[in-house]
Amino acid sequence: MKINVIISADESIRQKIRYGFTLLFQPLRVEIGFSRTIAPDCPNIFYGRQLPNDSKKVFWIHASDSFTRCISDSALPDISNVTWLHYAGKKLPKLFASPNPLSSPLDFDIVAATFMLASDYQDLVSLERDEFDRLRAMDSLQFKLGILGFPVVNYYSRYLREEIEKYFGVVIESKTYAGGNCGIALTHDVDFISFLNPRMIRREMFGIAVLNRHMLGSTQRLSKLLFPIFSLFGYDYPKIGMRFLRNTEEANSVKSTFFIKTGATSKQDIPYNYRSRSMRDFIRSLTDGGFEVGIHPSMNTYVSVNDFVREKNRLQDVLGKSVRSVRQHYLRFTAGRTVGIWEKADMKYDSTLGFSRETGFRNSIAFPYPLYNLAEDRMTGVTELPLILMDGTLAENKTITNEQAFTRMKDLVAETKLAAGAASILFHNSLVDPIDFPGYTEIYVDLLREIKRGGSSAGTLAGIIENFR
Repeated sequence: MKINVIISADESIRQKIRYGFTLLFQPLRVEIGFSRTIAPDCPNIFYGRQLPNDSKKVFWIHASDSFTRCISDSALPDISNVTWLHYAGKKLPKLFASPNPLSSPLDFDIVAATFMLASDYQDLVSLERDEFDRLRAMDSLQFKLGILGFPVVNYYSRYLREEIEKYFGVVIESKTYAGGNCGIALTHDVDFISFLNPRMIRREMFGIAVLNRHMLGSTQRLSKLLFPIFSLFGYDYPKIGMRFLRNTEEANSVKSTFFIKTGATSKQDIPYNYRSRSMRDFIRSLTDGGFEVGIHPSMNTYVSVNDFVREKNRLQDVLGKSVRSVRQHYLRFTAGRTVGIWEKADMKYDSTLGFSRETGFRNSIAFPYPLYNLAEDRMTGVTELPLILMDGTLAENKTITNEQAFTRMKDLVAETKLAAGAASILFHNSLVDPIDFPGYTEIYVDLLREIKRGGSSAGTLAGIIENFR
């Protein structure tokens, strides 16, 4: 189905509104056309402050003046008096409420609200950053509004579709994931591959065992002290973890994406020999088995295109083919620069956009969608699949049990399925570490079974994105 959209808005927000419409129709089998005139052969949507008197039957979305002010002032909307749309069992924030709610089918600017929540505009204008230059979850609108636990934009899209269907008497189909209504990308960041590494020895034996930076008991500290020695006798947990993840997924007839590091630009990076025979053999086993290998670039590549491209080229030399998918180390991301670096490096798919210290839907969205280049005010060709949970986020939270952590994981997967969406989940190859991740091998196996039992499509990052149609 084709839908014609007419945007009557200030030039400063025109591309942003166009992007908002693109996201709202992204989960639907709809061809959007943008024009300045009404099309005679399809439904028409008019976005503006006032509907033209000579217009034919069009679906009017009232343009918000307050959104324009937010953009011009590089500010976030005032949410102190936000009202709510109760829809499909969810409370959706009516950001940018309409001053004349009875004159338009909608009583808030759903397009501007979508842009505000999903575009990384918050990341661009936020003055508060954590120690790794990341937007903090606590500073996001999602956290402040209490909507981090479900993908609001998926419901905005469904609500708008239903209103358009009623208004024009049409039926609009939804996209699926290889025929299923939900997709979960299984992903693994390989931050290090052995405890027999100078930086790992310093971290485990000195930082954790001696200085007790993780506040461990005496038995656990002793174990950490012995980890490098265990590695000499075949109990090298990072290596065991890589094989565990691959073998477990093969046994469950699913594939995943392994993100491999090829460089170090900061003390937080742990360099490893990705060209060693054992790593080449492991990587070959992945590609031969239908898994995906992506790049996990080092700490400072999120603001350095030269370092990024250098590390990507190294991995491509080992693979013998192009690398399409990326996840930044430590989830480092800054909206004004990182997306542009991915474009220059010819990346196709990303799954960086999640919060490292909170689970949930950072951008209020759960489906593959094109990222926005805020520095250049345009949509890009880089597709994002949001990251909704990471093993370390829950394992490091000592206030919850493994059972509670697993329940949280199941709930997020269930929310993705309920929203007919898709997202990625992250488990590191260090999940077999009995001190840092006690019981997480069992959790991962159980979560895979839960995903499959729910009828979701599970696979690689590229696979989930490419099957969204």
